[in-house]
Amino acid sequence: MRKVPLTVSIPQPCRQPWEDMTAEAHGRFCGNCQKSVIDFSDLSDSEILALLSDTSKKHCGRFKKSQLDRLVLPEQQAVSLLPAAVLGVMLAAGIPAVASATDNRPQYVSRDTTTSRILTGKVTDINGSIVPAVTVSIKGTNRGVLTDANGHYQLTVVPSQQVVLVFSYIGYERLEVPVTAQPIVDVVLKPDETRLLGDVVVAGGVRVVKATPWQRLKHGWQRLWHR
Repeated sequence: MRKVPLTVSIPQPCRQPWEDMTAEAHGRFCGNCQKSVIDFSDLSDSEILALLSDTSKKHCGRFKKSQLDRLVLPEQQAVSLLPAAVLGVMLAAGIPAVASATDNRPQYVSRDTTTSRILTGKVTDINGSIVPAVTVSIKGTNRGVLTDANGHYQLTVVPSQQVVLVFSYIGYERLEVPVTAQPIVDVVLKPDETRLLGDVVVAGGVRVVKATPWQRLKHGWQRLWHR
């Protein structure tokens, strides 16, 4: 089923601090509101749409400010690591899973592709520690892998293709790295400071509005114009 773009807002933020709420599988429980609060702050647009597409249901949620009051769009070509707590929900919604880092079979982008090259690398944090299970994807495609237990990854790409690798993991800043001819791309992930600074909103209720045809047409035109 095709996902319809949405706009998410928080009309009346909950006054109870997130840290004071009781931990639950999908987020936390607010004793003040007596409701479960889903943590959306680490989810992509596609994952948010999968949970909020049924606008008849009421939700309470925790969001980054950058996720609110804008058009939430289906990321048909995006790959991201799903938090374990909502993985089952996402799979049930039909979101494609990320390939394993040990799956080294070539995945061709176009039908006339006959050759390929291998990109490899290692992911660490600012302290030099390895970071396993990081999503490494090719921007603009639905192809990606997870780093293994030693932080290593391997991707197959078209030799003449200019690609941008996207590295994402919960608690770290999303990193995009343009790749030219280098076969090895090692990266260092930085902590997500917005989470440390509390750049989130805890809601007593989430307001979800389906995008109008004009909003969808306007956004589609902007994407086409800025390609």
